[in-house]
Amino acid sequence: MVKTPEEYFADQCFDQPASQEGSQGLTAVEQAFVRKYLGEDALPGLPVLEPEAALDSEPDRQSTPAVLSKNLLRNEARIQMVSFFVRDQIFLLPVAAIHEVLRHLPLIRLPLAPPFVAGVVNLRGRVTPLLHLDALLTNERQYRYTPQHFIIVCAGDEMQLGLIVDKVHTMYMVEQNKITWNAEAQLGAGAEFLCGIADIDDRVCGIVAPDMIVQKLLES
Repeated sequence: MVKTPEEYFADQCFDQPASQEGSQGLTAVEQAFVRKYLGEDALPGLPVLEPEAALDSEPDRQSTPAVLSKNLLRNEARIQMVSFFVRDQIFLLPVAAIHEVLRHLPLIRLPLAPPFVAGVVNLRGRVTPLLHLDALLTNERQYRYTPQHFIIVCAGDEMQLGLIVDKVHTMYMVEQNKITWNAEAQLGAGAEFLCGIADIDDRVCGIVAPDMIVQKLLES
């Protein structure tokens, strides 16, 4: 039986990254983000948040989430994924790329950032932008971030991202023959941030690509 999101994250033990001071320990991508939108002088003033996970993940974690490429995913016979709602649409993320799921966090807004960036937090020592997925994946123009929202913290290309979603739906074990990669023509709005589509109970769901979102973040 496939576990629920609550059961899965309760069983996981992911390492918490070490705290950083100033720009020490930042990856090249994190440094680029800080210079572009925040300013290194502001970095030490970001309060370090240590929130409790929304889906009962344990604090004494022992492994780290992976940055998963599309080519790597194609080699898996079955891929465990979490589904979640953005507005009334269901999207997917591979479980192995997810660090944790949190409830609404206080954030620092970035006046120079593009509209899809809600703000930034220092999450356990990692500079973590919080992003409006409805801005990236739907045609909505009024972006929401309320205490009812959840944040899926996932591994991107050398940068941790917080993806704002309406709610986590359920878990699926998806067979490779149910996935179509490079299906941009079928994806519609937000196609550039999706790496494929999966047929879930006769419903087509987009698979979110965190690495593409990081690229957009640095290009904007």
